[in-house]
Amino acid sequence: MYNCTITIKGIENARSFVALTARYPKTKITLHCQEYSVDAHSIIGILSLDLSRPIQLNAGGENLESFIRDLEPYTV
Repeated sequence: MYNCTITIKGIENARSFVALTARYPKTKITLHCQEYSVDAHSIIGILSLDLSRPIQLNAGGENLESFIRDLEPYTV
């Protein structure tokens, strides 16, 4: 299991983040912001979060090392 804090700034950044997660369909990726938790593969879920705040990311499953490398531009 991998945990970190990320930021997603705006709709275009959310779209590119979902495109990143789509490359890892067998990796379970969950985003947590305040009391809400959403599947990181869902653009609607991500846009429902308060993107002005830091977001906690939890990930586990296949290809985790590769995902962590690709996630670097979003980490705080």
